[in-house]
Amino acid sequence: MIDKVKIGWKTYKVESVEPKQTLFIEGKECYGTIDYDKQQIDLSTTNSNALNEVTLIHEVLHGIEDMYYLDLGEETVKRLAEAIYTVLKDNNLDIVKQCEKA
Repeated sequence: MIDKVKIGWKTYKVESVEPKQTLFIEGKECYGTIDYDKQQIDLSTTNSNALNEVTLIHEVLHGIEDMYYLDLGEETVKRLAEAIYTVLKDNNLDIVKQCEKA
């Protein structure tokens, strides 16, 4: 898993954390969270690799939503994250590595 991701002019630190630390919102456990002010994305240590990958995409979409003043809403972000993840996996796409080779 990556340790940072740049969204617009912000660079977010990506951390694996125990769920009891920060991954509760309104009493509900989350797979991951994003803190726009601290510029940090937390992913649960109890997630599988695949779940952390889709959760990272989900949190990055929230970061894009915040950076560019979009109003996507949680359900749209959830669906987009799953769709993007599926396209990348189903087509064996590793976008960053492919671009570095070009």
